Amino acid sequence: MTASPGLQAEDRPDFERALHQALRTAEIREALGRSGSSGGTDIQRLRSQALVESEAIATAAAPEYAAYLRQRAAAATAASTAPGPSAAAVTVASAASAVRTAPFTTAGGRGLLPALAVLTPALAGASAAAFLLLGGLLRLSGSQRETADALLTAGLTSATIAAVTLAAGMVCLVVTAVRHRSSPPDRQPRPHRRPHAHPHPHPHPHPHPHPPSGSHPPYAWRRDDAAVATARDAWLRALLHRGILPFLRDRLKMSHTLSRTSQKSEKGST
Repeated sequence: MTASPGLQAEDRPDFERALHQALRTAEIREALGRSGSSGGTDIQRLRSQALVESEAIATAAAPEYAAYLRQRAAAATAASTAPGPSAAAVTVASAASAVRTAPFTTAGGRGLLPALAVLTPALAGASAAAFLLLGGLLRLSGSQRETADALLTAGLTSATIAAVTLAAGMVCLVVTAVRHRSSPPDRQPRPHRRPHAHPHPHPHPHPHPHPPSGSHPPYAWRRDDAAVATARDAWLRALLHRGILPFLRDRLKMSHTLSRTSQKSEKGST
């Protein structure tokens, strides 16, 4: 035969909560009232006796406790052997980072166009003034008429280019100003708040911890947690009904028998 597993230290709070529930049952309260010892001192005495005999009491629910330990160990093993982030997840994260940095590169490309729209008219206007000045001087001197005509034609062409690019630059600047004014401000992402665990007033809570990112899928975690919670509830019910309550009944009977024996001895002595 295999020995029953001893009560582990992390499960003693559950034992104490089950003991507290047993002491508050109507059966134990009525038994204390019949024996004339319903005060807090007698309840504390029963609690202390049960805590001292916790290992012996826990053996009454040894099969359920062993099943609970197996389920808990299996869930812990599944959590520790969970695979890390896959290569696909890393690729997706890299792509998301590239998408987040793309607007900055695009904005830099847009910033080059207004600069060109400002410089091009200035350069074309300066060239037009130089060509027209040289062509006019050569025509006035009467020499090299062909060169003068070519310079005047180039000046007029440069002046036309300067006018067209100046108008295009003004339109580009107006459109850019309108876009910057109508674009919404960037919103900072709100930090994710973890839900606070609520204490359970009864000894049969159903814990539902949230799995960390990069571990088992949510349905697997819910299945494991449900199995562990079911095994824990079965152990606590067996511990309460087959271990703690019978122990308290026996101690109350012993106390009642001792009190009656002492009363008879006192009557006999008188």
